[in-house]
Formats: sequence, structure tokens, C-alpha cells
Amino acid sequence: MNFNACNLPVRKAHVEAILAARKMTLEHFQDLSYDATYVYFCGFGHLSAVAEHLAVPLSEFFVGQTESDLDDGVKIARRNGSFKREEIRDGVHYYTYEHLVKTNQDPGLMALRLDLHSDDDQPLRLNEGHCSKEIVYVARGVVRVCWLGDNDELKEDVLSEGDSIFILPNVAHSFTNHIAGEKSEIIAINYR
Repeated sequence: MNFNACNLPVRKAHVEAILAARKMTLEHFQDLSYDATYVYFCGFGHLSAVAEHLAVPLSEFFVGQTESDLDDGVKIARRNGSFKREEIRDGVHYYTYEHLVKTNQDPGLMALRLDLHSDDDQPLRLNEGHCSKEIVYVARGVVRVCWLGDNDELKEDVLSEGDSIFILPNVAHSFTNHIAGEKSEIIAINYR
């Protein structure tokens, strides 16, 4: 292998951590070149072959490779300084989403604050589910939660302030104000 053509660097400490999880070291790979800081792969094909050999997703080699957005291990998000969006489902104003703190150090984590706008008087509109696990905490109000259970059976329950719920990936669900005219707020933590 022409090591001069190996110009895809991945931080050495990160590669060593992946290998250690498989009880291996860099010495187990004769076709890798490395220095004190980086392991050099000879393109994505080479990196893919190593990932396949280790039985890890290719994406594992890229997690944490960007420069940290933390300040001494912390990141603060200020009120009204984050991304917000409105969700409209079939003409019904469902939610206002507000992102809470995000960091490139944990890209699989998404924390949201949601104001609920719809209530039991409006037709139910489930989402399609999403690829992450979700924990939802009712911060204010009384919330009706609906979801599709086994065999696409519609299930529902009522959550009060301080209650929480865990939802598996790909489970279609929805939250609405349970009491017409009273606004509710939930905190949703999505993670992989």
C-alpha cells in the first residue's frame, strides 16, 4: 500500500479507543500509518474496510472529530438565542419548538422545549415517529399523549405537570393540551 496516498486523517486517540473496545491495538493492522496525533487512512474505501473488519459503523470514526464547541467542558445556551420553529399539521398549529443547548460533542442528543397549541377539540394528528429514543417531561399543564401501539392500535393517556414518558424510536405519537384554552409546555430529550 502506498502510504504517501494515505491522506484521510482520524485522531489517533479516537481510533485507539475504537480499537480498544474490540480488544485490539494499532499493531493489529499492518496497513495503517500513524504518527503521534493521527492515523492515516488511504481513502474512504480503506476506512470502510477497517470499519467492516471491526464491525463498527463507519460513522464511529467521525464522531468527536470536529473541534469542541465547549468552553472548559461546558456550553451555555441563552434564552431566546436558539433555533425556534412552528409545527403545522394539516392546517392545525401544533407546537412551537425551541432547541435547548446543542453541542457537537454529542450529536445524537437533541433537547427541545415545546409549547403545545392544539387541544382535544381539534383532530388528532400523529407524527410519523422518528429514529431516536425520546423522554418527555411535562413542565406545565395537563397533556394528552396519543401513540400507535402494536397492530396500529391508537393508545392514549393523560400526563400532568411533573409526569414523564419514554418513547421508542419509530413510534408515531402526538401531544396536545388536554384542557381547552389552557397551554401546556413539555421538555423533550431525543437521543440515539
